[in-house]
Amino acid sequence: MKRYITTFRIYSLALLLLLSGVAGAQDNAQDHSADLYKFTVEQDILNLKFEGNAAVKIKSASGYEEDIARTPYAAAVLTREEIENSGALTIPEVLRLVPGLFVQQTTNGMYEVYIQGREALPAGEGLRDARSKTVLVMINNTPVNNAFDGGVLWETLPVSLQDVERIEVVQSPSTVFFGRDAASGIINIITRSAESGKIGVSGTSQRSISPSGAHTSYSQASVGAGIRDKFLVRLSGSYNSTRRFQDTDYIYSLNRYVAADSLLFYQSTAAKTNLYGSLGRQDYALNSSVRYTSGEKFTIDAFLSSQHSEAQTIYGGFEELALARRTSSLSLANINGNFYNLHAQVSYMFGSQDLATGYPGYQFDARRMNARLFYDFNKKNFHIMPGLSYQMNGYDDTAHQSGDSRYPDIISGNKSFNNYGVFLKAAVSLLDDKLTLDGGIRRDVYSINRKTVMNYQAAAGYSPIDKVMVHASYATGTLGNFANEAFDGGTRTNIDGSTWQRTVNPSLTGTQTRNITGGVRVSASDKIQVSAAYFTTTYTGLRSEKTFKDSTGVLTREWINTATKLKRQGVTASLSANVSSKFKVRAFATWQKTTFSDDTTASHKIYTPDYVGGLTAAFRTLLDRMTINTSLYMYGTYTMQTDRGAESIASKVIPDLKVSYKFWQEHSVFINARNFTNTSRKEFIYSDKVPALYLVGVNLNF
Repeated sequence: MKRYITTFRIYSLALLLLLSGVAGAQDNAQDHSADLYKFTVEQDILNLKFEGNAAVKIKSASGYEEDIARTPYAAAVLTREEIENSGALTIPEVLRLVPGLFVQQTTNGMYEVYIQGREALPAGEGLRDARSKTVLVMINNTPVNNAFDGGVLWETLPVSLQDVERIEVVQSPSTVFFGRDAASGIINIITRSAESGKIGVSGTSQRSISPSGAHTSYSQASVGAGIRDKFLVRLSGSYNSTRRFQDTDYIYSLNRYVAADSLLFYQSTAAKTNLYGSLGRQDYALNSSVRYTSGEKFTIDAFLSSQHSEAQTIYGGFEELALARRTSSLSLANINGNFYNLHAQVSYMFGSQDLATGYPGYQFDARRMNARLFYDFNKKNFHIMPGLSYQMNGYDDTAHQSGDSRYPDIISGNKSFNNYGVFLKAAVSLLDDKLTLDGGIRRDVYSINRKTVMNYQAAAGYSPIDKVMVHASYATGTLGNFANEAFDGGTRTNIDGSTWQRTVNPSLTGTQTRNITGGVRVSASDKIQVSAAYFTTTYTGLRSEKTFKDSTGVLTREWINTATKLKRQGVTASLSANVSSKFKVRAFATWQKTTFSDDTTASHKIYTPDYVGGLTAAFRTLLDRMTINTSLYMYGTYTMQTDRGAESIASKVIPDLKVSYKFWQEHSVFINARNFTNTSRKEFIYSDKVPALYLVGVNLNF
């Protein structure tokens, strides 16, 4: 409690200083000196016009570009300015700025992201199932989720924050338009393009000076050129390296942490599985993008990337150690084309992955193809969009087969699975654009079990008076099948010589979701926007492992759909106040309750925080040379339970601060303090405690 009081006092003082600067500016406006570098807050604030948020657009919500304040769906957009000012080091960290998202840090630079909260079962689940699997993450409309066992391996994203133009988030099922795995919503990362008629070179680098000793460095560079307003070419690269916050590892049998140099006493293979025990993450990536535009009716975007990553993560209960190391080397090619109102997208990803280094059976070559085609019949205020989609996921472990009976191969050869989808979306604006109606239907066929799945969505937005928008939506979503469930049918031998087998369940289906959201957005003035929304989401068909003896008496495990239903309901509210073009404040919070039916183990547990919220304040001063951004992220106490046990994760308040100064033209230096009050608490089961992290850096723009 004392720590929270101290945090609150420090944060309140910082905000008070910013507010006093604004108040002083409004009360004491005077004629200013002709000196360009005179340090006067008054001139910074009073002599510039208000810049509102009316220009913020989103395409991921309804499928066509619309004002974020007018969409009938629960959605949010992080702009380039917000991303730069935040000081966030990674894409998942910056998502802490989005209302309704729950973000946990496991080790230095490694995160898990959930929409509204965790969707795992309360008991009987492995650690890998603690990942969010029902959120679809995309780069320029291209899915990048992991189809082996679900979720997103964030370190494998080839783009860094410096590559991002904006991030669009939809917080309700979006399966109708985007297909499998968008059962809870989507996170669409839109990358930057070069500027027309200009050659630009930029780079940023920052490195830790943290007393915790956790080495952390992030570096990015890019070059872009616009050629005759037709070709926009951009090249970028990044290199990131972090070390863990502590040098101890959790041992299951001891129910405690032990020094990393003692792991061999508890697991004989530790020299292979945890060779780099201090590793947080280490990755590098190269990206190139080309945009060709011919008039207003034809545009084609090509994006190529290649990345290599190595990371330490809380992945699964292998023998004694909670931590596991994973590596990925992936390449991606994506093409988006618009010809009049015809939209086409095709992508291909390939490479190799080892999701549990040192443990046989988890290494394979991976490939994925995505394709989507739809036409937007757009007549005045009416849209109708019929479309088709296709996805193929393939895995081949032929070159990596282990021959180890303790860890038999999961894929066992070259195998693939795919799904085909057809969809229809429509939208119309009526009553002089006061009323917006949107809806859609989708049918998917999955090759694994030949199951046919239908999904629906409908939404309405109405403005009874100026600056007030009432909205409501209903949507269903479906999670796709994963390779480990579809192909893992091997027999394992335990250390004591006993055996057990895993069988493939042909009737296994994906988790289904149903979401209802209703809310209101109010522009109290040109400078203040308020919103509140109620949501209720139900998850059915949750998957778990069933253990039984078959007809011959052999111990058997298989994946099944449980009868348990997860229901989550709550309210998300936000307030944005643009005091001036120089000073902006935003606050948001989500209060929710998660309950389980047909599961007696869940009656007295809190499996996701009952509140998550944040506060940000950005202030520019010294004639636009200095930017001060401070933010606060917080969540409540909750319990994480897996097949290895349970642990209570304490509530946490995480204050961050970034101060940057332009020393010449657009070149700046900055200090970046993450969790600066040093609330050193873990945020994930069996993970590291996360202390303060201080960095210094430079940003160059030519």
